[in-house]
Amino acid sequence: MEADREISGRFEIIEHLSDTGIKFYGGSPEELFSNAAEAMFSIMGSTKNVRAEKSLNITIDKIAGSLDDLIVLWLERLLYHFEVDGMIFSSFRVSRIEKEAGLFGLSGTALGEAYDPSRHRIEVGIKAPTYHKLKIMESNGLWQGTVIFDI
Repeated sequence: MEADREISGRFEIIEHLSDTGIKFYGGSPEELFSNAAEAMFSIMGSTKNVRAEKSLNITIDKIAGSLDDLIVLWLERLLYHFEVDGMIFSSFRVSRIEKEAGLFGLSGTALGEAYDPSRHRIEVGIKAPTYHKLKIMESNGLWQGTVIFDI
């Protein structure tokens, strides 16, 4: 796999039996989720040739029962836009994560362009994030998470 193994300490790619995964880090839950999205697309292939031509606003209403559920919904939504809308992304910004009545939601933006097979090489096809070994945690103001992907 030629995908970036680590970028500036924001994430690292981990191997897991027949699947693959990520450990990702951030100074806030919003930064953590942004870095998770960048890591997922880096597994799929190099994002260096992806231009930030289009901005996609993504809102997940307060339906997630935990941050674990919310990260899965966020990554699934990004994969949906890749698979169904033909968009590939290189930059992500989660601007807000909220909790109300025990349910989490988020607002974020993904920057990218239409997938062009002559310019974008997909090295690893990700089917979905899984709940296997899924973990989001905070310790002393630093956030980290782990997600395993079905490939």
